[in-house]
Amino acid sequence: MTQPVQQVENDVVRTVREVIADALARDVSEVQPEHNLMEDLGAESLDFLDIVFKLERAFGIQITRGEMERAARGDMTDEEFAPGGVISEAGLARLRELMPEAAGRIKPGLRPVQILALFSVRTFVNLAEAKRQGRTA
Repeated sequence: MTQPVQQVENDVVRTVREVIADALARDVSEVQPEHNLMEDLGAESLDFLDIVFKLERAFGIQITRGEMERAARGDMTDEEFAPGGVISEAGLARLRELMPEAAGRIKPGLRPVQILALFSVRTFVNLAEAKRQGRTA
């Protein structure tokens, strides 16, 4: 018997929240889907490695850095995505599509190295759900 879709989504959200809380040494009640990992929860770039590792173990999935970058870029070349090291309008549109929860923070002048700062708990929920369904983000 399969679980209803809403229940599966709640299980994924709960697991992602627990993983992030553990990685950041926070109570799970402090970790909500809308929270930005860096701004709201104080995550640093190294914390992302721990979070990804723990999500991979929790869900039996694999998330590679290259895969996350390709998901951000879509079918755009590096030069189309970020000519001169600044994300193009087309690249910004792609990021808004990929990370609607961060759309208000995706603005002209954004550089690829700043993408991690856009990640929220919801971003990892979406990524985990996509990977569990056999899709890339």
